[in-house]
Amino acid sequence: MVDFKNSWIDNGFAIKGVDDELIIEQYVQDALDFSSQYGSDISISYTAYNISGRPSKYPDYGDFPQAFVMRTYGKWWDEAPSRTVNIMPQNSGNIVSQDYIDVTFEQKVYPTKVSIYETYNPGSVVRISAGDGLGMWKTLWEGEPQCVGPSPRIFSPEIASIEFMTCLLRIEFDHHQLDYYTELDAILLVGSSSPRKKADVGKITAKIKGMTINTFNNEIDIANTLNSLSSLAQHYTALLEDINNEIESSCLVSCSGPFDLLPDETILRVLSFLDLASLSRCARVNRHFNRLATDTMLYTQLNLKPYWSCLNARALQTLSTRCQHLQKLDLSWCGNYAMITSPDIVEFIQGCGKLLTVIRLNSCKYVDNRCIQEIAITCRNLKELCLRNCFNITPDGFENLKNISTLERLDLYRTYIESPPLLKILEASPYLKHINLGSCVRVSSMDIVAQGLGQYNRQLVSVDFWKTYSLTPLGVRALSNCPNLEEVDLGWCLGVSIPGDCMSSLANGCPKLKKLFMAALRGITDRDLLPFLKCTPDLEQVDLLGVRSITPHMCLRFLTTFKSLRLFDISFCDQIQEELVEEWRLQFPNVSIKRSFQSDGVPSPFQHY
Repeated sequence: MVDFKNSWIDNGFAIKGVDDELIIEQYVQDALDFSSQYGSDISISYTAYNISGRPSKYPDYGDFPQAFVMRTYGKWWDEAPSRTVNIMPQNSGNIVSQDYIDVTFEQKVYPTKVSIYETYNPGSVVRISAGDGLGMWKTLWEGEPQCVGPSPRIFSPEIASIEFMTCLLRIEFDHHQLDYYTELDAILLVGSSSPRKKADVGKITAKIKGMTINTFNNEIDIANTLNSLSSLAQHYTALLEDINNEIESSCLVSCSGPFDLLPDETILRVLSFLDLASLSRCARVNRHFNRLATDTMLYTQLNLKPYWSCLNARALQTLSTRCQHLQKLDLSWCGNYAMITSPDIVEFIQGCGKLLTVIRLNSCKYVDNRCIQEIAITCRNLKELCLRNCFNITPDGFENLKNISTLERLDLYRTYIESPPLLKILEASPYLKHINLGSCVRVSSMDIVAQGLGQYNRQLVSVDFWKTYSLTPLGVRALSNCPNLEEVDLGWCLGVSIPGDCMSSLANGCPKLKKLFMAALRGITDRDLLPFLKCTPDLEQVDLLGVRSITPHMCLRFLTTFKSLRLFDISFCDQIQEELVEEWRLQFPNVSIKRSFQSDGVPSPFQHY
């Protein structure tokens, strides 16, 4: 019989058992990084901060501001006018991650169990990875998103064993199957002070696109070239071997069998449909396939986001030899934790950036002023630049973007952009169509920015002002000068809560509106919504969450008037009863009517602003 003895630590407890092995259970100490959050950095409601510590709501089920919530759910953002086109879609594989959160724990352990407390719309977790904080990652579990009923759950999938101790986890999410926002209450990490025994150390089985592949320990030192062999790297072993190990041409034969009868153009066309992992396998067949699989015309678009856990500077440098005609690049999530540095990106842009029209660097923490300066100098035909969550760019760095006159899309979500450089960028970008300024809290006057959009960017199609508290009705009225506007997000822009006549101006000036989000604008009334009924017949997505004063009559008019309406969020609308919502869902089956649920006795977050 084992004598267990408990000893408490900050976020959990340790159990001392057989052979003095220490079993530690601990909750999150800190949220180190994340791709998006529903809340604002100047608040704690719905933010990543809430993932820390013990569960505060479980086993309650509902929409709680004390939880961690991300920005999107379902298919709606992929159908909005602001949607982006996927770069190299064949490279994403079966598991598609839309969001992530990195969390740290107090004690390093060999993980034996991870439990995720989901308290609202569970089922979006698709991957759990463990890191050492220095760039080495290994997947503990991955799987498809799940359709789970409306009840809380503790998600504890069976996890793989790893060879190193960790206090860092990344949780990845795919929201496509969600009916509404998912909410997380806590994450529990259970681990031991010694590694688990392995029955079969030499063999790793990975499942790739429905095929089971056995990879054995071999002579190639992958760990030496990529710093680590993460579990994600197991899925793309061939890619990593190819990128980071020179192929000895003298060891390759030349015969390609029947492929020798095909012209190179035909083979290149076939290869263009392959992902990077498959291309790397082809490159190892023989000299002929090596020459074709590394042809620069196959690397005009490069999506490296799926390889975030194993892409390092050396891999990027090797890829640069194939990217002389590169036009679109997605490095989002890649290179953090010292795997890539600012000079590495500068060197890559200098060598491969002259033809780039699309650059996505979302959540790349090493992107700084020098990177932006090089992009502005080299990428003279740039149309899309995504810099969300890039915190090392100062206003002086953003100032360089005024030298680019071809921008059509600019994503600055949660950056430290300020009004002066932003206005210069807008003035220099007459073709701008999409701009995301969500949670840009350092813009002192978003009204001036909105006026700049109305003056310089008449071709604007979408604008996201999410939680930019300095926007007022003055700025909303300025948007009426953008007649092509199809999407506007004013969610939580509390300065617009008393709208005056600005909504009438917006509706009259922007008749092409398809998506209108006005979450938490509690001063909006039926009178403010009337102009949209008359002037914007193509509305497809409407978010009125927390708009207290709207009546059932106005909601019914929206449902009957807008024949293209597909999303209608009336959560926390005080005058709308649940019985009415159920009737409308039956009457309008083509409209997804959202009605947030919250346990009785819990105060609404809209009572606190």
